[in-house]
Amino acid sequence: PGDLNRVFFTTGGGEAVETAWKLAKQFFKLTGKPTKHKVISRNIAYHGTPQGALSITGIPDAKIPFEPLVPGGVKVPNTNFYRAPEEFRHDEKAFGIWAANRIAEAIEFEGPDSVAAVFLEPVQNSGGCFPPPPGYFERVREICDQYDVLLVADETICAMGRIGDYFAMNRYGVQPDIITFAKGLTSGYSPMGAMMVHDRLF
Repeated sequence: PGDLNRVFFTTGGGEAVETAWKLAKQFFKLTGKPTKHKVISRNIAYHGTPQGALSITGIPDAKIPFEPLVPGGVKVPNTNFYRAPEEFRHDEKAFGIWAANRIAEAIEFEGPDSVAAVFLEPVQNSGGCFPPPPGYFERVREICDQYDVLLVADETICAMGRIGDYFAMNRYGVQPDIITFAKGLTSGYSPMGAMMVHDRLF
């Protein structure tokens, strides 16, 4: 999609996420911003079980047996409209903007010089199936650009046609910096995942 033209193959989605975090940290070290290393992700999100990916995962019960994990994972609210704050219960777009702005708030709280990436599943699949509210990803893209933070679309569960396009972010009209994907890549016939990036990161 877009200018994503370099692919690094892995053995699955968790390793693809792990690789994307490593790349984000290395990229900022090589470009003069060595303190940018933290990752923001959503509550109840599932990003894998390796130590780094598990730190990005937002399910406490999945993490407790393996703690302490890799430092730097910061959580923000997910996009479950059925659990939206009262004032947004009847306005999905306003809820999406509210949820996206919690990412900006977390970046400010942690310090923009410490945050490397935002990891989001286009359709979050833990705790229910949460598609992004209208305007959510557009606002997240603005936030990432504003704070020089990489936007990572973790498409492990929804790439390769699973929601009607080869890549889910095509459906939402927003260009991420990195896409991680697996599962549908081989339909489970062999263990394979991948991380896709553009030339600037490569």
